[in-house]
Order: sequence, then C-alpha cells, then structure tokens
Amino acid sequence: MSWTDAAAPTEARARAYLDVNCGHCHNPKGAAATSGLYLDAASPLSGSAGLCKLPVAAGAGTGNLRFDIVPGKADESIIAYRMGSTHPAVMMPEIGRSTRHDEGVALIRSWIDSLEGSCR
Repeated sequence: MSWTDAAAPTEARARAYLDVNCGHCHNPKGAAATSGLYLDAASPLSGSAGLCKLPVAAGAGTGNLRFDIVPGKADESIIAYRMGSTHPAVMMPEIGRSTRHDEGVALIRSWIDSLEGSCR
C-alpha cells in the first residue's frame, strides 16, 4: 500500500505514511520506543498509536495540546502540530527535513478529522 494511492481509504494511506516516515523510530523496538507512541504498520490502531494518548515527554513539542491524536480534531492533536512545524525543538520527523511536507500533513490531518470518538 502506498500512501500516495488516492483510490485507497484515507486510514490505510495515513497508516502507510506514518509507517514510512515515523515507524522506523516509533515502534516497540525503535529509538522512540520509550515514548509509547507506535506508528509502525504492525502496531494496532489504539492508544499506542496515539489515539487519546497522553505524551510521555514531548516538552515544547506538545504545543500545549493534551493528546497525541484526538479523534475528529486534527487542530487538537499533537501529531498534526508537530508534523506541521519547522521549529527544530518541535518538528517531527526530526531527521532528514528542514521543510514541512504539506501533502503528508494534509493526509494525516484529514485522517484524524475522519476518526470518530472522543478523549476524556
């Protein structure tokens, strides 16, 4: 599955994008394993994938937001905030980029906005 396949469901595309761009660190055995945020394709879509998950140690990277992913609310989701930033202390992925990937940010925001549910 390619994240660029416009015929594929948004969730499948978003998960593919996160796997390629984030999953190498954000997985149970990766460099960001201690964050508890697993964005690799093998991890189930649940709290460990960011749904209503409180950040462990994001510091300024939270943007004063509470959860990694708030279903239906990209503007309240840390992951969308960090992907949209170019500030070195905030941006994700932190390696290999100095600009924002607008297509990827738009895809992830669209996916988050399509999710149902709420966080408490």
